[in-house]
Amino acid sequence: MAGKKPTSKLFQDETEKKEVKTKAEVKETQVDDGIVDVDLSPLKKKRFRINGDNSKILELNPTDMGIAIRLSEAYPQLNKLMDDVSEKISTIGEGEDEDTFMRLSEVLKDIDQQMREKIDYIFDANVSEICASEGSMWDPIEGQFRYEHIIEKLSALYETNLNKEFMAMKRRVEGNASKYATVKKYHK
Repeated sequence: MAGKKPTSKLFQDETEKKEVKTKAEVKETQVDDGIVDVDLSPLKKKRFRINGDNSKILELNPTDMGIAIRLSEAYPQLNKLMDDVSEKISTIGEGEDEDTFMRLSEVLKDIDQQMREKIDYIFDANVSEICASEGSMWDPIEGQFRYEHIIEKLSALYETNLNKEFMAMKRRVEGNASKYATVKKYHK
């Protein structure tokens, strides 16, 4: 059976696909089964190196406008978790026994994990592991808590990229509008 191609179309390899560009630049792939596959995935992730470290490459889709919704949902929850951290830390006093300290440590570890999940949710990527592999999400950085610092820095990437995309769309619309204005002028 080695060297023999399967006869079923389900098992034909990817090399038999043909790519076709349509007028709208939508990539189509046609397999011999008569069904046309259309790739409409706009997802264009960009890669960002964190702190110049080649082992910390973050892949984000900085044109994902869903970030606004996820941020508005998760940010208040992050602030609530930070309040919980402050409350728990304030209960630490001298003379605490080791069991109490261990229980507190577990609670703080759980809160940190919840905060990491919220950060990952906001950016729809594994941000917490890449950007904060050591320490906690409430570590102070440049006058902010780490989770705030991460959100601020990464949100700026989205703002920059979304502005570029909107400018490109505006130029395209203006270009199309001027074409139609020229055509309209000659048809009066």
